[in-house]
Amino acid sequence: MTRTYTHEDLNNEVRSIAGYYMPEEEKTLNHSGRQVLYVVGRAEIDNSCCGVAGCRYVIVPGYVVVWKNGMDETGRPLSEVEPIVDEDSRRKITNILQEKEIVTQIDFW
Repeated sequence: MTRTYTHEDLNNEVRSIAGYYMPEEEKTLNHSGRQVLYVVGRAEIDNSCCGVAGCRYVIVPGYVVVWKNGMDETGRPLSEVEPIVDEDSRRKITNILQEKEIVTQIDFW
């Protein structure tokens, strides 16, 4: 099953009531002969009554099926990805990303 991934604007804050997140880099990783799309970013809680905090994160939309095959209504590129559901593959990819990137959180679609 594939899903449509909308490529985010990099280095632009997405604000919320308590802070923001900012996707910084879009990368691919070769795993078992397939390209894994992942996004590295940071999140900051800077406007909360409970204090401040932050983290660097990775979001893994999945394996690239079709790269930038269209655009949404705002002009952002769209790609088709296959979410990674196999736990063994997720574990291996997580280990690779933990060595490769300085992040505290890795989430899979």
